[in-house]
Amino acid sequence: MKTALLSNDLEPLERRNTSIQRNPKASLIRDTAVIVAPTVTIQGSQYLVHFGPAKNPRYHTVTKNKECSCGASYCEAIEAVRQYLLAGGTRAPDPPAEPACPICGSKTFPDRNWDGKYTRTLGWRCEKGGLRHFLEARTERIKKQFAENPWLIPPAPGYPGVRRDELMTWEECEAIRRKVFLETGYDPTA
Repeated sequence: MKTALLSNDLEPLERRNTSIQRNPKASLIRDTAVIVAPTVTIQGSQYLVHFGPAKNPRYHTVTKNKECSCGASYCEAIEAVRQYLLAGGTRAPDPPAEPACPICGSKTFPDRNWDGKYTRTLGWRCEKGGLRHFLEARTERIKKQFAENPWLIPPAPGYPGVRRDELMTWEECEAIRRKVFLETGYDPTA
């Protein structure tokens, strides 16, 4: 007569229980497949629409021109933004206007290939002068900064510093060496 379960009797029960618990996410996803209304937030001068984990892609970015980041002309995200605005949601701010060309004053448009990696300045092209006007403006800015800061190594307490105009080129060093050679008659090659 059996009064308790033996270890051989437990194995089939454990296998059955672990097979049920093996994929708990699948049962959670089936149970939580509730349709959730998309949430709309403002991100810069655009709207960020979050559809939740059930939708792919879950995030869509909608511009003020009613263009979605997914590329579809009739996207659900555009309609979600429209409903959000009709319900009294705050409007996204207008995108910053592109500055006029400092060389000729005409309209500019962004060129991401010329964004400053270290200076964090935005690249642009002029409507009339193209890339040439951008490079001229950047050159003028570099010249101005160069003139304002003449130090190669700035002075510190107990150290006079090194100015750019104090450096000599190899041509200047060669002229000094030649002058010393002519005055003293010293020839290092002899």
